[in-house]
Amino acid sequence: MNYTEKLPTEDEHTEYKKAQKAFPKDAWESISAFENTDGGLIILGITEDSNHNFHISGVLDSQAICDEFWAAINNNMVSNHNFTNEDIKTVTVEGKTIIEITVHEAEDKFKPVYVKRDIHQTFVRNGTTDHKADSDTIKLLMRASSNSLDTEVIKNYGIDDLEISDINQYREKLQARESYQLYERFSLEDFLTRIGVLTKDYARDGRLGVTVGGLLFFGKNNAILHTFPNFQLDYYDKRSLQQERWSKRISSIEDNLNIFSFYKKTDDALMATIENRFELNDQGERIDTFGSMHVALREGLINMLMHADYSGETPVILNNTTNYFEFINPGKMKIPSKDFFTTSKTSTRNPIISKLFIQIGIGERAGHGGEKIYECALINKFKFPEINTDLTHTTLKIWKVDLANSFSGKQITDRERLVLKALVSQSHSLTHKELENITHLSRSITSTTIANLLQKDLIKRYGKTKSTKYGIQPTTEQVLAQAQTIPDLVRSILNIHADH
Repeated sequence: MNYTEKLPTEDEHTEYKKAQKAFPKDAWESISAFENTDGGLIILGITEDSNHNFHISGVLDSQAICDEFWAAINNNMVSNHNFTNEDIKTVTVEGKTIIEITVHEAEDKFKPVYVKRDIHQTFVRNGTTDHKADSDTIKLLMRASSNSLDTEVIKNYGIDDLEISDINQYREKLQARESYQLYERFSLEDFLTRIGVLTKDYARDGRLGVTVGGLLFFGKNNAILHTFPNFQLDYYDKRSLQQERWSKRISSIEDNLNIFSFYKKTDDALMATIENRFELNDQGERIDTFGSMHVALREGLINMLMHADYSGETPVILNNTTNYFEFINPGKMKIPSKDFFTTSKTSTRNPIISKLFIQIGIGERAGHGGEKIYECALINKFKFPEINTDLTHTTLKIWKVDLANSFSGKQITDRERLVLKALVSQSHSLTHKELENITHLSRSITSTTIANLLQKDLIKRYGKTKSTKYGIQPTTEQVLAQAQTIPDLVRSILNIHADH
């Protein structure tokens, strides 16, 4: 943080404390909240005035306060921590000392993180404040800590609670794969046991029963709702602006669907909406862009269904809008969102559901789905995908337009769209003169348009005076994905920052 400028206000990742003489007791609530959400920075030695502006007041004895902090940590003041010496820093500004404490988000398996050995002293971060978690939030954090939500056997459920027609269709797909052809010899019960739908109830009487994942995947809808009353899967086609809400809906409630039957119907509906586009490369060869979008949407759909917290209170929703596909599922991501488009690491809260998809060749066991989604945007020159997650939801957007057209319906003028398209079309930042040449706008109009886009925070300025260039500011996720996917794009990003 730059302490020579006006201090920014507190936000979901920043907390100020006065802490002049001692480590503040309420800072432990902030530590719990940051560990249970997205991490954050606590700065000791900052005072808020009557106008809600923040000023450096400093601490009197930084060593004593740090010693107090470490003593409490070592005495288990919070149920979990991963602090290192590098996370606690003292900074001197104009003769005053402040203390920066970097709090990292806890691994899911250690949540909820609470204070004073009391699970009821669990806190979460909402905006600029720390809130004591209610019982539902604590349960949510505990579910998020599990990597096997769907392996439990549900008492009193049997094969008669499953949709046999769905099982037969699944079995045909599975047995069509060479490594599973021997499955045709098995009885229905043996088959379902092999694929994880049935298993022994190891926690109770050892009898064979239906797993949570098996019920959600193949169950009759009424049987699912008996145990999961909030189970709801919805696909909405909202592309037609003439429709008040949607032109087509696929709903588990209206159509009595389970995960497998919803997947089949929705996958067909998605494929029917993709424009069969292609481009020519430098050698005049046809590039199939339809196939890349097909793969990206299937990965988005599977990711949504595999990783949903079906004990949550909100539905699983896929929106097909004019400009993008939006996948929403209850539950926080099991890996950091910044890694989604780049990593081969994967973690799931529903291993049975994941296994059922992967066995028939749908979904990526190695976790490359995010990379394929990102590659689709590169191939089609679309706006890059976005993923956001919090304690309750995960939302993935896969765009079907370029960046400039993604602002359709927003306050973007035709001239501003021209400049945005010019910047998107290049793999590097552009000078004022280059923008003039590409857009055919006059120098004065180009200057005004650039100023407006800078004010709207849609573009960034790099460099000064004659070396000034303009470009689209990539997110951390995009920089990382570009670095792994296309080396040329990495070089262009490095050049942008070199210009800065």
